[in-house]
Amino acid sequence: MRKLASRIEQELKQQDVCAVYNSELARVFPKTLSPEKRKERIKRFANEHKLAVTFYDVGLCAVFEPRTRASREREFVLPLSAPSKRAARTRKRRTQ
Repeated sequence: MRKLASRIEQELKQQDVCAVYNSELARVFPKTLSPEKRKERIKRFANEHKLAVTFYDVGLCAVFEPRTRASREREFVLPLSAPSKRAARTRKRRTQ
């Protein structure tokens, strides 16, 4: 956990946010945990390090940023939108 905290801290010195993807999160927060428990533990980690976290469901990506009043109030999950019917038909034709 210290390595992850250190990596995030270093990256936040250079830019406003730090994205940590599922493969790296899995080292500290195993995929064997239920998605809800993993997210809860990641939130707890962020709180302990005075960070705000936003989750993106595509492969689970956690975006950390320094906690500010604005960032504390926004936490959301952005799901992928469903593919359009036209895209689905095109894929279907290609596979046949």
